[in-house]
Amino acid sequence: MKPFGKNLSERALRWIRWHEKLINFTQKHLNDKQFVIISGVLIGITSALAAILLKGMVFYINGFLFNQVSTGHISEYLYALFPLVGIVATAIIVKYRFRGNLGGGNSAIIYSIKRKESKMPFHLMYAHIFTSAITVGTGGSTGLETPIVTTGAAIGSNYGKTYKVKPEERTIMLACGVAAGIAATFNAPIAGVLFAIEVLISEISVVAFIPILIAAASGAILSDIILNENVLLSFDLLEPFNYRNVPFYVLLGLVAGVVSVYYIRMFIVIESLLKRVKQKYYLHKAIIGGLLLGALILLFPPLFGEGYIAIKNIADLDPGSSLAGSILDGNYNDPWALILFSVIIMLLKVIATGITLGSGGNGGNFAPSLFTGAYLGYVFASIINLTGLVNVPVSNFTIVAMAGILSGIFHAPLTAIFLIAEVTGGYDLIVPLMIVSALSFAVSKYLFEYPLDGVKLRKMLLQQ
Repeated sequence: MKPFGKNLSERALRWIRWHEKLINFTQKHLNDKQFVIISGVLIGITSALAAILLKGMVFYINGFLFNQVSTGHISEYLYALFPLVGIVATAIIVKYRFRGNLGGGNSAIIYSIKRKESKMPFHLMYAHIFTSAITVGTGGSTGLETPIVTTGAAIGSNYGKTYKVKPEERTIMLACGVAAGIAATFNAPIAGVLFAIEVLISEISVVAFIPILIAAASGAILSDIILNENVLLSFDLLEPFNYRNVPFYVLLGLVAGVVSVYYIRMFIVIESLLKRVKQKYYLHKAIIGGLLLGALILLFPPLFGEGYIAIKNIADLDPGSSLAGSILDGNYNDPWALILFSVIIMLLKVIATGITLGSGGNGGNFAPSLFTGAYLGYVFASIINLTGLVNVPVSNFTIVAMAGILSGIFHAPLTAIFLIAEVTGGYDLIVPLMIVSALSFAVSKYLFEYPLDGVKLRKMLLQQ
């Protein structure tokens, strides 16, 4: 009698071979455009499942760890050591399983499109899922979206390599994986399509939209079926848009552009400093980085993990609940104390993210940019209201500022506008979203020519 594990792997291989034969048969009996469309569905489903798996893993790791704290098995202050464990574990896996170079990220994807005919390594289809799950699940102050984008791009690229399609068709398949991953992560198909086109593929034909749209729709459907609202980032608008607040939205857009440039420059500085540490000292760097991050989390608990819970608390006008557990023990009922606390957290998020990624963790800047934007919007609106001259909706400004920072950091205003519009369940804020995103993008580009990933991409292109 065969062992269960071996029997299971043999059945999995037979299942894969059967599907390969079916796809090969389909490819022979369809023209190139039809095959790409069919492939968009398959890539979309696969990439969405990968994104859902990653989100689910992080959700349950977080739940397990905090259950240990709430039940008294672990001291409430020892949770700050969780990121140390995650960063060290990730660094060891990357060192010995992937030879110290995990690769990936938006810049690497764009580079593969421009220089390698959209060919990406096979291991990127799974490497980022497990390493980022460990990092973020244990509290690393970074996001999952970049690993999801890299995984989806690698799935689309390797699908194209397997079935020997043309380079331009492989690029479309790569974009399908990216769009589906973002769509599944936020249940936002339009944002997924726009991200793939706006950030990664600047030149694309109208015909290529069809498979990307289908892939994004497939990802959003699976996300809606499998993931619950506790895992997804979603908001309910508390107040409708008021045109009298337009001048304040204009000012917010300008401020968001400046904060975006601060984020970009600070992240580059931290990353360059940590890159100077020699590879043989990778474990020392991971330990020091984990301890520094733990210290920041003890002082400012919202820096733990992606920060989506803190974002929801702010949008629901309950920022004080995210500050519980801080060793500072401040007076969180004082509005000015909350504002000061929030400003510090907003400025520290990029530092926490830079430490997490630079010391050996895996993740990206998408979620931290939304986090930074949420705190900026809360601080901006709260200060205006405390002047007593006018009263603006804090929740709406919190939500809109997220789009402003996302647009300023990634130079992707369309993605920012439609992502926030979709996660809020409507387009009631479309006008302020357009104003803030456009102005933030313009200011950011004026003060700093490149988006965050553009700096790294430029270096990669110049080295060739």
